Amino acid sequence: VLGINREGPKRTQFLHRLQGEIAKRGVVDVLRTGIRHGPAHVELFYGTPTPGNVKAVERFSNNIFSVSRQLRYSSVETALSLDMAVFINGLPIATFELKNRLTKQTVLDAVEQYQRDRDPKELLLQFGRCAVHFALDDHEVRFCTHLTGKGSWFLPFNKGHNNGAGNPPNPNGIATDYLWKEILTKEGLTDILANYAQIVEE
Repeated sequence: VLGINREGPKRTQFLHRLQGEIAKRGVVDVLRTGIRHGPAHVELFYGTPTPGNVKAVERFSNNIFSVSRQLRYSSVETALSLDMAVFINGLPIATFELKNRLTKQTVLDAVEQYQRDRDPKELLLQFGRCAVHFALDDHEVRFCTHLTGKGSWFLPFNKGHNNGAGNPPNPNGIATDYLWKEILTKEGLTDILANYAQIVEE
């Protein structure tokens, strides 16, 4: 689409269109299917390439995966920040509250922070605008896809240990580093977004 690479009215118009589509369809569907803007179809994300497809590999390599620490997310309470957020091509995918036992805080403190201190009316925290919110410490991971304040429901996202809850000890690091090393890799995150994540209407 001509003109959206530069600051100006056309870029602003496109960003308003993008914002509206995310509000209507959610960020996952917008990434997956792109948006129509005027006469053009704008792709915003390239999925996992099939083996041997050189063009698809090249397109996938154009995706920009980024991480922001201490993300200030509120235009009203400007001092508020999330510990971390992950973006693909500038669109928010996951937020994180990180705790550790050395500071005497656990995953439950992270969950409580989302429930008590994170207003679900904030744009970034509204349903569908970000795919998932993670609360974790060095032993456990929990996640929520729909923040509702005190009623936010966080499910465990652990490997399990000895036929029970939690995670096995990790001789090479913290017990929850599988989240970064196995799940939230570029390929893993792309697979989840392209093939599994969806908004279910009841």
